[in-house]
Amino acid sequence: MKMLIMIKNQLKLLFNNRMSIFIMIAAPLLLTWLFSISNISGKTNIYLADNDKSKASKQLISMIEKHEDLSVTILSEKDIKNKIDNDDIDNGAVIDAGYERSLNNGKALGDVKLIENYDNPDGQNLSSTILSEENVLQKITVDSKKISNVMKVNNEQVSKKLIYKVNSDSSISSSYKDINASQKTEDKTTERLIGFLVMFIWFVVVQGFRTLIEERENNTFNRIKGTPTSYLKYLASKIIATYILGLTVIAAILLVGKYALKASIVNNIFPEASIFAIYLFAVVGIVMIFVPFVKKHQTFTILGSVLMVLTGMLGGSFFSIDELTVPKVFQIISKCMPENWGIKALKDVIFNNLPLSSEMLCIVILLSTGVLGLLISIILININMKSEKDF
Repeated sequence: MKMLIMIKNQLKLLFNNRMSIFIMIAAPLLLTWLFSISNISGKTNIYLADNDKSKASKQLISMIEKHEDLSVTILSEKDIKNKIDNDDIDNGAVIDAGYERSLNNGKALGDVKLIENYDNPDGQNLSSTILSEENVLQKITVDSKKISNVMKVNNEQVSKKLIYKVNSDSSISSSYKDINASQKTEDKTTERLIGFLVMFIWFVVVQGFRTLIEERENNTFNRIKGTPTSYLKYLASKIIATYILGLTVIAAILLVGKYALKASIVNNIFPEASIFAIYLFAVVGIVMIFVPFVKKHQTFTILGSVLMVLTGMLGGSFFSIDELTVPKVFQIISKCMPENWGIKALKDVIFNNLPLSSEMLCIVILLSTGVLGLLISIILININMKSEKDF
């Protein structure tokens, strides 16, 4: 009961700073919105080679060209390979000869190949777009055959009408583009929101523990030690209150992001919530390690800001290190950042609809980090308290 009262008092103290809480919630949402609108007008250049030169291959290219965010350039396969080898472009796609024949036989999905030197986001987007449009074209081909056989009409005319309907009627288009949930495309707004949210959790935790530093500055720390209440229990109430604050901020950001920014989030609720909670626990453990060493709350805030930005950049909050051409040492450092594991697990459960059990490696690493951080911090705090008492 006494512990609950202490937690309640700590929560009152934390939630009294309304401006700080507003910044915690608004900052990742604002950054996500700004990054989203900055790319609205930008088009991705894609390069295609048509080795089939059939009506079907031309129709596929036409369907890809209808994507407003894509700018299609037709080149030969040789030119695409040369441009990739010279690092002029990152990737391209080739429609193989015999594509139309394979399409009519229901086996066309393997006749468009992606050419790239290394995995990159544009290549993944291009592959996803082509696969989506191939699925549509394949289904139109199958349906037109069935309709023409039943109605005894020309198959080509039926196919043209279906394509026209798909292109002009969004409701029909959506029924043809019925892609499995596990193949859901990672939309950029959600991806950015995840990245900025896991980064700003550091700021939330630092603000939660700042009162521990302030208590040392104004000598409240010594008065607390002189009370009958165990200091470790008092410290536990601080940690729990900070954890509750973090969960509250995460929930608020996710809800605003879902309804205001239209982010594809809070769908696979239990795995998402579990990973956010585990990631928050890891950050709490890491930040607590620094508490025994810092004497001023201004220093603690600056240190927290540096940690937030540095781990965010290296951990993938802004961009994935794996997608960049960087020295191997940076890729190794990136693997040590909690953001890297948190973002990876969240993307899997949000975009691929995977169960929580599939992310056991990430969960074990984050939980171990949190437990280890808390144990180290408690040991250091006990050592400090004993040395001050002996002094």
